[in-house]
Amino acid sequence: MASGWNDFCGIIRDNNSIPADMRELLILRSGTLNNAAYQWIQHEPVGRSAGLTTEQLLEIRLTPAFLGPVSPKTHLTPALSAAMNFADWVTKAVYVPQPVYDSLKKYLSDMQMVDATATVGGYNFVSRFVVALNVDGKMDTPVPIPR
Repeated sequence: MASGWNDFCGIIRDNNSIPADMRELLILRSGTLNNAAYQWIQHEPVGRSAGLTTEQLLEIRLTPAFLGPVSPKTHLTPALSAAMNFADWVTKAVYVPQPVYDSLKKYLSDMQMVDATATVGGYNFVSRFVVALNVDGKMDTPVPIPR
């Protein structure tokens, strides 16, 4: 099972046309919204290596769903803000309103939109699976706050 799991994650992560920082934001955001500490713990260092800053990680981790940046002094680029809003809708509502889709689409090609959707959808599956079965023993562990 672990081998298949790693293959699934690798296919989404490694065969992806979206920028690495956006990919990791989508993964981290879905993990945050699904209370998947394991997913955050695994991907925070990857996100940092992809260029996400501590300030950006704090926004990804602490901003309530559907609110976007809580401050006009956001540390997220417009593209990353659009990606976070997109992740919120895919994760929490499944249905993505056209304006939300369009706000991300202006930064991505058609293929990249497919990859962004597959990333959020795939990692929603991952986080929900890991949490529901308590695969990692962290079901009751809060998602860490970046330092």
